[in-house]
Amino acid sequence: MIPFAKPIIEEEEVEAVKRVLESGMLAEGKVSRELERQFAKYIGTKFATVTNNGTTALSTALEAMALEPGDEVITSPFTFIASANSIAMIGAIPIFVDVKPDSYNIDPELIEDAITEKTRAIMPVHIFGMPADMKHIMDIAESHDLQVIEDACQAHGAEVDGRKVGSLGHVSAFSFYATKNMMTGEGGMITTDNEELFDRCLMVKNHGRGKQGGYSHFRIGYNNRMMDVVAAIGIEQMKRLPEAVKQRRKNAHEFDEFFSEFESIKPQVEDKGLKSAYHLYAPRLYSDKMDRDGIVSALREQGVGSRAVYALPCHKQDTYLNIQQWRWAKFVDYPDYSAVTLPVSEEIGSRHFDIPVHPSLTDNDKQQIKDAFTKILG
Repeated sequence: MIPFAKPIIEEEEVEAVKRVLESGMLAEGKVSRELERQFAKYIGTKFATVTNNGTTALSTALEAMALEPGDEVITSPFTFIASANSIAMIGAIPIFVDVKPDSYNIDPELIEDAITEKTRAIMPVHIFGMPADMKHIMDIAESHDLQVIEDACQAHGAEVDGRKVGSLGHVSAFSFYATKNMMTGEGGMITTDNEELFDRCLMVKNHGRGKQGGYSHFRIGYNNRMMDVVAAIGIEQMKRLPEAVKQRRKNAHEFDEFFSEFESIKPQVEDKGLKSAYHLYAPRLYSDKMDRDGIVSALREQGVGSRAVYALPCHKQDTYLNIQQWRWAKFVDYPDYSAVTLPVSEEIGSRHFDIPVHPSLTDNDKQQIKDAFTKILG
């Protein structure tokens, strides 16, 4: 079976972890500071701080934005549920706006209609590594005095007009989960150019301590820190990230060309000026022969790892259909998500599936994937 994801762990990661273990300094420290420095430089922001995973990167940044319970945050329904959950965690309300059928990203044309007097922020998600239309989104945010947090958890190395995602919004969050383009097993990162916001992030993630450290505390905070053992893996992974993204893009474009001969397969579209990092390659199926679940099963039978990642968009998940059970419901008036209909997200959810695009694919692997589609679809 060709796996849909394959983390690259070499001797360099092993030795880096070994050095930290031998140092006896395992908690967040100088190795984490070095990862932050390197990552901020790569993304192109003034500041970066590590967290223990991508979800806490999102929730830490949102809390540092000083959102109040009942504030609304506009976001995409077609994403991993952590995006919406990070909003709900702090008592804010996720407002789901439908996505574009070609990019699978939030549709800026629909954002204006979703803005109310309670709206405080927009959270675009760069889904599967494909950048959202950040120029349009930032224009909307500026005209309505809204904050923008980029959910870049799947988009390490993606670009918009030559700028890395994670440097385009007011603050951004990345995940280093084991399957991501750059991984540490678990881990996350917040990036921003706003020093005041950065300082609040540091306090939120570390028990309310200021950046001077010590045992002075200035607000309620959490323990969302990273371990230096984890950061050591990240530093080695960063060395491979540019080449890994380059290879992912090469693989994806090869599949794009191959699927151009299939009327029943519609890949995610990379618009002009955008460079996807292709965390996943997830086309949609339009076939009279079989449905999406059928092609996933057929691909697996041919030795090709495949799955339907977000078959249920967030607004269709029990989490939000039963949101009145969440503790903030005592204080916050949530919408009736069962009445929300977002046809594009729902259609993509029913039709998309992913196939391997990771940089470890060999030419033989890619040929096996192509042969599988030819056999299945003709």
